Formats: sequence, C-alpha cells, structure tokens
Amino acid sequence: METRNEKFRRLAELRLTRVFQNMNSIANLSAPKYKYTEAEISDLFETYQKLGVECREYFKGPSRFNEMPSTFKFTAPDLPDDETSVGHDRFRYLAENRMTQVVQFTRKLASLSVKSNYTYTKEEVNELFDAYEQKGHEVESLFLPLTEEFHFKPKD
Repeated sequence: METRNEKFRRLAELRLTRVFQNMNSIANLSAPKYKYTEAEISDLFETYQKLGVECREYFKGPSRFNEMPSTFKFTAPDLPDDETSVGHDRFRYLAENRMTQVVQFTRKLASLSVKSNYTYTKEEVNELFDAYEQKGHEVESLFLPLTEEFHFKPKD
C-alpha cells in the first residue's frame, strides 16, 4: 500500500510535470510568428511567479487553495485594432489558454498541502518550488531580447 508521502511525491511529480509541459507550450509562443508586447510578457511571468509564491505558502499553514485564481486573463491592454495582427491575436489567445492550464495545475499542486492526506518534508517542498521557479526563469528568458553588444565595465 502506498504511504501518504509516496502518494504526495507521485502526485507532486505528475502535477509539476503538467505545469512544465504547459510552460513548454508557452515557450513555443516566443517564435517569430507571434507578436507580443513587453507588458504582456511581464503579465504572464509575474502571474506565474506570484502563483508559485502563493502555492508555496499553502504548505506552511492551513490549505486555502480555493482562494487561488482558476483562470488567467491579461491585465495588459490589448493593442488598438489598427495595430493588432493575426500573430498578436493568436499569441494572446494561446497564452491565456495555456497559462490557464498552468493556473489549474498549480491549484492542484496546492491541494497537496493538506497534511491530513499527505506527508512531506520541508526539503521536498523546497525542491518542488525551486524547480517551479527555475522553469519560469527558463521560459521567460526565451522572450527577452538577445544581447547584441558587449561593453567593458568602467574602470574604477
């Protein structure tokens, strides 16, 4: 029979894997055929990081995972109609749907914080959310502009 810790580990791996898969789908949106604004990228990754911090907090005390959002919508305004393109509209549509999937699996991850159903160590929780954070930085870096020039630091 599976112990409460084994069940926690199995479900945490499964749910974080699903978060990673959806983040990989978001990474695909960095392709040149999609158009996005800096504000939209900021909105996506601030939401991702905030979800991770909020979810980690649930492992420190009583579970309140139903208070987490269940969908994602951009707070950044859409471009005016004369400036939008198919690539931009498609980016917003796909990014909202994919980030909503991330939100839902993060909520499921938070449900693992219920001590009456699962046992886990502080180290396991830290490992889980360190990987979550690292994935966010990994995917976000794909949307950042590439360095084009090199300059020495000023001499002291």
